[in-house]
Amino acid sequence: MPGNWVARIGRCVLHADTFALMLSPAIADVQFEAPTDGARWRHHYAILRAFTGAIWFDISGDLLTLSSDLAAIGVLTAIQSSYYAFMLVLFSGLGTERVSTLELDGPFIAHLTYYVFAICVVCVVTSSACFWPPRRCESQSED
Repeated sequence: MPGNWVARIGRCVLHADTFALMLSPAIADVQFEAPTDGARWRHHYAILRAFTGAIWFDISGDLLTLSSDLAAIGVLTAIQSSYYAFMLVLFSGLGTERVSTLELDGPFIAHLTYYVFAICVVCVVTSSACFWPPRRCESQSED
């Protein structure tokens, strides 16, 4: 049956209500019409658009829910960033006599800025993942 593999993916990725209201009707249309001519790509394109719209709907809703936890995410990000930045300082040898011989020129500052930025981005991602709303999936039944 066309669309079964999309339905399996949709059940795992999307919220149950989003799957039922947005993706399932598009799959049902393709299954009902059962394209046999050269217009089969149009039906698959319609499923792809419905799937993309459903993912966008779920992600934007999850981000709105996540916005209520911004203070906690900020604190966790600051803790993680300071921990990893301190580890970077320890491993770089800046705690030894190398500090007096260190040249604070342009490339060093640029690398330091890139490292700190990368650490902050990774920490924001991991802290946000802790608060990301869970999928409202129902038990998956075989079609």
